[in-house]
Amino acid sequence: MEQSKLVERLEGYRRRNSADHGYVNGDLYRLFYNRDLYIIAYNSVKTNDGAETSGADGTSLHGFCEEWITELIASMRDESYQPQPNRTTMIPKSNGKMRKLSFPNGKDKLVQEAVRIILECIYEPTFSNLSHGFRPKRSTQSAIAEVETWRGTIWFIEGDISACFDEIDHRTLETILRERISDERFIRLINKILKAGYFDMQHIYQKTKTGNAQGSCCSPILCNIYLDKLDRFMESIIERDTTGDYRRQNPDYAKARYLYKKAVKNGSDPKTVKHLKGEMENLPTSDRYDPNFRRVKYVRYADDFLIGVIAPKAYAIDLKQKIKEFL
Repeated sequence: MEQSKLVERLEGYRRRNSADHGYVNGDLYRLFYNRDLYIIAYNSVKTNDGAETSGADGTSLHGFCEEWITELIASMRDESYQPQPNRTTMIPKSNGKMRKLSFPNGKDKLVQEAVRIILECIYEPTFSNLSHGFRPKRSTQSAIAEVETWRGTIWFIEGDISACFDEIDHRTLETILRERISDERFIRLINKILKAGYFDMQHIYQKTKTGNAQGSCCSPILCNIYLDKLDRFMESIIERDTTGDYRRQNPDYAKARYLYKKAVKNGSDPKTVKHLKGEMENLPTSDRYDPNFRRVKYVRYADDFLIGVIAPKAYAIDLKQKIKEFL
């Protein structure tokens, strides 16, 4: 199969999933018999940060060659392919805590990128517009730009689900994948990647029973697939709980405005008029706590999310609890 034909086949998956958000995708695993898939994967990842980092066996993408492709295709055909344990290191987070980062070897990085490319064709057309992490044409900047439109927000709920990468339940993820993928060999391949294990900082092998290794090419999209359930949950909350077309007028503002206009009409001294005008302008024109006006906003970037609420405090507290129970 020529590379252009492979690209067209991948785009075919993208088109079908765009047209039907419940489309179930089959015959994916056979794509790994195609040499061009590995070339596309290599070209996609070779310039990324960390592309040249080596795995536990010392190999990196620097060793990419035709022999690799031949070996990978042969191991895919009989399903003998087995990812090697990752090399790991600890890096500091902005909050002072440490985060484990994993480094697969060169061949495994190729396979992971190929998996990511296929998954993106399936899921990217159906991901929520509220999700901004590790997606084409989306970034931290697009997430921030969205938050900047949340005018009048009273309460914020900040969520850090960074443990998501370490605690993703593999069976739950498999169940989610089967909703859209009918190819069991492809799902088994993803499961192999998830369970590859790693060597810890003392070079002792550790099994991977849960989690999604950060540093894997396909870990961000697997995280997005897993957390898409949260995005959909929040979309349903937003649709259900958005009420009122506009806030009622703030009674304190209405009173101050009346006194100011009355003073102007009666020709009161300029000092009094100026004082009343200042009092009026310092008050919000609308009632922030109007019980008949409610708005919920949500944005997620990878394992961080932010919710903005225009509603009584009790509602925000209740919503926070609902999210905690959902997670």
